[in-house]
Amino acid sequence: MRRIRPDEVARARRDPRLLDAYEYRNEIKGHYRMSGDDWLRRGNCADADPEVMFPEPREPVDDALRLCASCPVRTPCLVRALEARDRHGIWGATAPRERRAMIEAWKDINPLAVGA
Repeated sequence: MRRIRPDEVARARRDPRLLDAYEYRNEIKGHYRMSGDDWLRRGNCADADPEVMFPEPREPVDDALRLCASCPVRTPCLVRALEARDRHGIWGATAPRERRAMIEAWKDINPLAVGA
């Protein structure tokens, strides 16, 4: 796996999806449990083939990202992935590579982040 470059992390810090996740996380201030909520069942991916959402390395992720584009729980999904430091699969309309950079940025901007 290639190392995340500083410019990728800098770009991630400005990514609207990360900024939405940061705002969402700070608004709720821990008044939820990602594992306890039913948000995942409301996702567009709830009935999707797991192979679509967890493609093999170097496989296209376009189908999964299209599924995420209009998902009503896209932001909490991304928060869950960032807090769990999940580097596999498609979560919150992000591919693994871009999420790895977001995880680094998340640790810097979110004092509540796991492992910060």
